Amino acid sequence: MFSRIRRYPLFFFLPVLVLSFLVNAGSAGAEGSSRSEEPLLRDAILPVYSLSAAVDVAVKNFPSLRAAKAKFDRSSNEVSLARTAYLPQLDVLAQEIRTTTNNIAGTIFPQPLNVIPTQTGPANNTSSFRSVFSNDYGVNFSWLLYDWGQRHSKVMVAHSQVAQANAGMKLTALDVANAAADAYLTSVETKETIKAQLAIVERMKAYSLIVHTLVDKGLRPGVDASRADADLSAARMNLIEAETAAQIAIVDLAETMGVAGNSLRVESGPWIKRPTQELPLKSVPENHPLVLLKAAAAATAHSQVISVQKMYRPRLWFHSGIWARGSGSRINANPVAYGLLPQNANYVAGLGIDFPILSYYEIRAKERMARQTEADERANYDLAVQQITKKDARAAVLLDNAHRLADETPKLVAAAKDNELKASERYRVGLANVLEVAEAQRILQNALVQDAVAQTRIWRALLSLSYAHGDLRPFLDLVGKAEAKGN
Repeated sequence: MFSRIRRYPLFFFLPVLVLSFLVNAGSAGAEGSSRSEEPLLRDAILPVYSLSAAVDVAVKNFPSLRAAKAKFDRSSNEVSLARTAYLPQLDVLAQEIRTTTNNIAGTIFPQPLNVIPTQTGPANNTSSFRSVFSNDYGVNFSWLLYDWGQRHSKVMVAHSQVAQANAGMKLTALDVANAAADAYLTSVETKETIKAQLAIVERMKAYSLIVHTLVDKGLRPGVDASRADADLSAARMNLIEAETAAQIAIVDLAETMGVAGNSLRVESGPWIKRPTQELPLKSVPENHPLVLLKAAAAATAHSQVISVQKMYRPRLWFHSGIWARGSGSRINANPVAYGLLPQNANYVAGLGIDFPILSYYEIRAKERMARQTEADERANYDLAVQQITKKDARAAVLLDNAHRLADETPKLVAAAKDNELKASERYRVGLANVLEVAEAQRILQNALVQDAVAQTRIWRALLSLSYAHGDLRPFLDLVGKAEAKGN
């Protein structure tokens, strides 16, 4: 059989071999292209959010803002509830009863559980289960005329709680917007880090190919090839870690936007460029929402002290009532409709004063507790001023150094690339060992990563400064201008 095959010339099999090669190459190329294009197609259908849009979505969707709004609405309703204390009381009672008439002289202490009903009528010496109808109808009108400021103090407590809830709502909105913007910039940094790591992997591939070529020709020892393979694997692992960080950053961003679990993409173009304007560096810590919240809490505590002090005051009441009663008993009067309808009516009207004399010690204890709470809240206010002042100074330092780093990273990258190029050339001609090239690759890797996030750190510092000022609107104005230029 082999002799028969050798009779055919070689060019007879050439078309078959070429066709087989093309089919295999086409299938491999299709498989490779599908692998490379699959993530691109998947990314293309994901929604792209700008930084401004991410902040807007967070402010609209994040649950803590809805909770803060509900707390503010509840506090507003508590003001209306406190004002109802100025209204008079009007009570109506109607009873139709079937009862026995066994009565006895004596009295009953007030009953917390109201077990024994109040009974009226003359005492008798008999005991019988014979029953009759009776009825009671009455209207009572009472009005607290003057209380020396007790009700007013409670209304003022409710108003201070509204101011506190409003300050809390503003602080929550600031925190939500700041968290979304910070998570967005983190996603941009991780995205740019991936680009830098990809470039490093490509360089390491070229470096590994050179080393293997020299090793195969016997110009370098085999250990150099092993070192090059290890460096390439390390670069790929760094790329995987960068991709993991980017995916986690997207998950965190979706959570801060109030759309946790949704996939999305971010724009990196505007944030790898330096902003053309700066924010004012001076701020007033007392105007920050956190400080305003603590000030409102201190004011609420002070109003609680006044309210407790007003508790030890007399109260002037106006009382009046009209009622009618009837009974089926024939002892003193003739019943009307067998006791189903009232037969006697009365009215009363007058003024009354009540004063809790023996509550003095209880109220004074409550006052001391309220004053301690006020002192605690004032200390928290002073602490908040210190914290915001520190954040302002820290943000200014970060911004200044971010500008300085952004000025140096291009120089670092240029020097690192030149160093890596020269080290590789020295290695090719035998003037350097593989360790020198590896060190040059490491320096270049760090330079590329630092340069990738240098400009973004300026934006992050501006965000920190704007948060320290208590107002993100100047920062968002810069963001809007940068996005307009980027588009």
